[in-house]
Amino acid sequence: MTVVLIVDDHHLIRAGVKNLLESEFPDIRVEGADSVAAALRFLADIGDVDLVLMDLKLPDASELDGLTRLKQSHPASAVALISGTDDNETIRAALSIGADGFIPKSADPQILAHAVSLMLKGEMFLPRTFLQGYDPDGEVRAEERGRNVILTDRQCEVFTLMREGLANKEIARQLELSESTVKTHVSAILKSFGTTSRAKAIARAAERGWTQQ
Repeated sequence: MTVVLIVDDHHLIRAGVKNLLESEFPDIRVEGADSVAAALRFLADIGDVDLVLMDLKLPDASELDGLTRLKQSHPASAVALISGTDDNETIRAALSIGADGFIPKSADPQILAHAVSLMLKGEMFLPRTFLQGYDPDGEVRAEERGRNVILTDRQCEVFTLMREGLANKEIARQLELSESTVKTHVSAILKSFGTTSRAKAIARAAERGWTQQ
């Protein structure tokens, strides 16, 4: 069964997210923790989980310290931050530490459910404003990405299997890699093509007649 751990010091938020996810995903088990320490104890007891949704500001963590501790202790568990602070600098810093997603607290429940769905498939979710630029008048202008994409040899192998429709677990088995390593390669590939969607990355590669350079 898929297991998601919610780490937030507010009981109402944990309960609300739990109710939302359990109503959207019938085969999901949602657990809660009110601190980084409690999350680490939970993970120590049951091992890695499929996804951790963690508040950026917790009573026993400073800035991104909580994310760092969870990723160092359980690197195979996907960890996404949920935060009211969603400036690009904070998001970039979280990604550099190994965050698998970043969800603004202002997001609609449907967006949260969509983000969780993506991340449970091994993809990454980031705010649209992080992936898009704004002109001086405030109009959204999509960034031009993926025109001259260069992947490593290993990323090419992973991308080839992605285009064949294989899931992370199947790619890991075929390439004799850990699932966590495959997830890291997939995230890098999607970032190179300027998307958080496998389907869009594959479509952009086809549109541009992409080959490794």
